Amino acid sequence: MTIAALRRLLDEIDQQGGPEAARENRLHLSDESPEHMTATTEPLPVGRLLKWADEQPDRDVRDQAARARVALASLRKRYDTDQELTAITTEAEQLKQRLAELLARKEELMPVKPKKRRASPSYEAATVRAWARENSIPCPPLGRVPKAVVDAWLAATRVSTAS
Repeated sequence: MTIAALRRLLDEIDQQGGPEAARENRLHLSDESPEHMTATTEPLPVGRLLKWADEQPDRDVRDQAARARVALASLRKRYDTDQELTAITTEAEQLKQRLAELLARKEELMPVKPKKRRASPSYEAATVRAWARENSIPCPPLGRVPKAVVDAWLAATRVSTAS
């Protein structure tokens, strides 16, 4: 009778789209017991059913048991993978939230740093630019005076003031 029930189940799966429908969880299998089962019949655990199938002389029944084991192993592996992925995702979200909290707290605790002000140059840019023009040294007319020009001006004015 169990083989007949299995065959009816397989026929019902085939009518609803076969293995592809089962993989996509599109099956609508009835939960009703087959007509031959009485109300006192308890559901047979999968392990016992597979053991029974392994002991059958019918090769088709043994083959079905082997395919069922492969399918169950695949399902267990997929289930374990999904459980691990869910745990990883949950933990990653918790870690992101905790990191955000820690960074916010760090900002609260950090002393406010005053902005560094640049020291005013010890020279007048217009004077250095005029000197550079007189001595044919390239110097941009706007912006910061290049360090090389300032160094050359300092060296020249120290020598000239020292003499």
